[in-house]
Amino acid sequence: MLLQASNISTAINADDIQRMITHWLSTPPNGYLGSDYGSDAKSLLQKALHSGIADAFIEKMKKDLPILSVIPQENIALYSVPEPPDKLRLFIAIAGITTIEINP
Repeated sequence: MLLQASNISTAINADDIQRMITHWLSTPPNGYLGSDYGSDAKSLLQKALHSGIADAFIEKMKKDLPILSVIPQENIALYSVPEPPDKLRLFIAIAGITTIEINP
């Protein structure tokens, strides 16, 4: 019996990156024994994103998800959108690939 080659692609696409980031966002820091993998999205609350906290958050994400290191820094952004009356929605945008809401 001959085995046919599978047509499954091994290329990483936008859905894969979105799932990786979503998993990272839902995993608390040190969520895996012996690893500091994970995000502390709550650390973003009540802080100005221009204070350097956003850059640190993105650097941690790139450290934990090495595939993101091939994307230029200027194409990864963390931004906020005000929502009345007193809410702020946070997003991570990977230019040309995906945008994901952060729910701390």
